[in-house]
Amino acid sequence: MSIGHTLLGLLENDLGHGCQFKHAYDARFAHDRPLHYGQVYATLARLLRNGLAGEIGK
Repeated sequence: MSIGHTLLGLLENDLGHGCQFKHAYDARFAHDRPLHYGQVYATLARLLRNGLAGEIGK
């Protein structure tokens, strides 16, 4: 599963900021696939740009 798909799944939890996505990801998946903060923000930006996610942080 890609990081984008994983973050889209976490969007269902109504997380508002990148650091919240990072913590939620780490709680579930970090032991198998570590994720850097830069990857979170770059992926969220790409999802927003492609219209796959609404505004984050409202």
